[in-house]
Amino acid sequence: MDTNIRSKFAEIASLPDEEIKLDKAALLIAADTGEKIDISLYLEALDELALKFQRGIESSAGLGISVNRLSDFIHVDEGFSGSLKNYYDPGNSYLNRVIDTRHGVPISLALIHIALGSRLNVPVSGINFPGHFLIRYGTDKHVIVDPFSGRILSKPDCSTLLRQIAGPKAILRDEYFEIASNKDILIRILDNLKQIFWRKKSWDESKACIDRQLLLLPERAEFNIQLGAVHEMQGNMILAQHVYIGVLQQTEDEQLRGVASKRLLALESRPVIIH
Repeated sequence: MDTNIRSKFAEIASLPDEEIKLDKAALLIAADTGEKIDISLYLEALDELALKFQRGIESSAGLGISVNRLSDFIHVDEGFSGSLKNYYDPGNSYLNRVIDTRHGVPISLALIHIALGSRLNVPVSGINFPGHFLIRYGTDKHVIVDPFSGRILSKPDCSTLLRQIAGPKAILRDEYFEIASNKDILIRILDNLKQIFWRKKSWDESKACIDRQLLLLPERAEFNIQLGAVHEMQGNMILAQHVYIGVLQQTEDEQLRGVASKRLLALESRPVIIH
């Protein structure tokens, strides 16, 4: 872990949501893997993409920027697409890798749309749709786009997508289309990575994801529960106990307090091993 990178992320995490530079924060998440990443170089690559699109607009009779036009530029002209073969490769969640390979998962590809939209003064927002991150172009009159494919989605399309994810009885709800804040997006990127690392039992990487989530939302007790679980997996029962006690002292959520209490009881019932 590079402490300088972590301190830069902590600085961004402390900002009001509207002041967070989403692309820079996402690149800092990637840089925290230990890979040497020139963040300014990748920010310049996004600048160049926006300029390239702008030049194409200026040379085509000034028709203006439409959703189809920008989405086609991203997915057709520049070849950004969803990664089907290696969907759970952590690299698909790292913005630098997405820029390099042109492959990613829905939320990392959404970052490309959002980054270009911000540079072109086109309102593009993330949507925390269940199980599949979506984006919204526009404000009052808006268009929903699947960043994995670049396809514009109708309401029936969204219903079909939800049923594919959540089962045939799933019902589309208005709250599924609420705009995701910048912190929401960063939390979800880290959640994706955390799930991948957890399945691999890569506890140091899982812990790094949780640490960054706590920088973004320190009041979220469920992240501390997960942190305690990681300490248990790593065999550090004293730290795990400390974290669970902290949850009991700090949260009023009865469900989380119950989980913390059960973990503490489990720790106390572990047999003492004499070496």
